[in-house]
Amino acid sequence: MSRRVDYDTIAHLYDERRRDYAADERLAAFLAERRLAADGVRVLDVGCGTGKQLAADRAAYRSMRLVGVDYSAGMLRVARSRDASVDWIQGDAERLPLASASFDYATNQFSYPHIGDKGRFAAEMARVLRPGGRFVLINIDPWSMTAWPMYRYFPDALALDQRDFLPVARLTALLAAAGFDSVRATLFNRPQPGGLAALLSSVSRRHSASQLMAISDEAYATGVQRIRDDIARGVAALDSALAVLVIEADGPARC
Repeated sequence: MSRRVDYDTIAHLYDERRRDYAADERLAAFLAERRLAADGVRVLDVGCGTGKQLAADRAAYRSMRLVGVDYSAGMLRVARSRDASVDWIQGDAERLPLASASFDYATNQFSYPHIGDKGRFAAEMARVLRPGGRFVLINIDPWSMTAWPMYRYFPDALALDQRDFLPVARLTALLAAAGFDSVRATLFNRPQPGGLAALLSSVSRRHSASQLMAISDEAYATGVQRIRDDIARGVAALDSALAVLVIEADGPARC
């Protein structure tokens, strides 16, 4: 796995309330659609981080088998302290230490840009899903939000994201090539109102965004100074929508 950020160094800072999760609504929809009882369902979160999604799922589904995989031992230490009932496994998304056809539902949320070989990752997700299973990928779409204030003040962050993310058409094609059926993508605009003072407060915590951790120290310092300069000049608040991409794909049928 290619790591653009060493999360072991910031795991103790990462667990902020703004990253809280509710129980996965798409998991609930999948269970209802397939008329599945939670008891026999196995759920996988690849790139689970500090485990907030699976902990929220556990609160909703007490008997469901939940497994979280992450590359970072530091992030998993936080996850284990959050909920010991989940199986937390350190592993590489390109070589999952999991049996084939062993999960009904799998998700990857806000982490796939950290994976180097995305084709291999797609193949691994297809491999571990049972026939009739579902994979859900959620992340931002840099190409749909080039006016995002983060990119305006830190242009190296946009270049980085356009390197590490895939355009929607390429990403859906990659999943189809891995054998997924009925690959469908939806873009949502999530408004992010707020002034420059709020932006400065956020980016001053460099760990608040992987883009800030991954760009050079010089590019980071220059961007922070740009914000300060604009505040001093009385620049108006910058409202911008975050483009959130949700891809849902059904697991490949097997003979």
